[in-house]
Amino acid sequence: MAKKIFETRAGEEILANHISGDCWKMPQLTVSRQISGKFYFTNQRIAFLATGLIGTKSVSWEIEMKDIDSVKTCMTPPFFPFGILITMKNGDKYKLGVMKRKKYVNLISEHIS
Repeated sequence: MAKKIFETRAGEEILANHISGDCWKMPQLTVSRQISGKFYFTNQRIAFLATGLIGTKSVSWEIEMKDIDSVKTCMTPPFFPFGILITMKNGDKYKLGVMKRKKYVNLISEHIS
């Protein structure tokens, strides 16, 4: 099975792509764990494509900017200041770990409804 690749939609503008980072929390996982991958930020959505050999499709995800309720900085384990906590309007939470997180918090904040 081929790895998932990121493709833009018609009229979608890429704001930042191929950003290396980690996902620490997502609705698919019952416990927090570090999953490495690449983030893609557009004017419409955020996508995370996990890297690795096994099960990457099951932990890759996309969320729509219009469905984000709030975004704020947080810590990633053990106590590193790289975290971004995204809370969706339905209550789901995503915790991302990226360098220069303030840049991405501002980028997301500018594109949520």
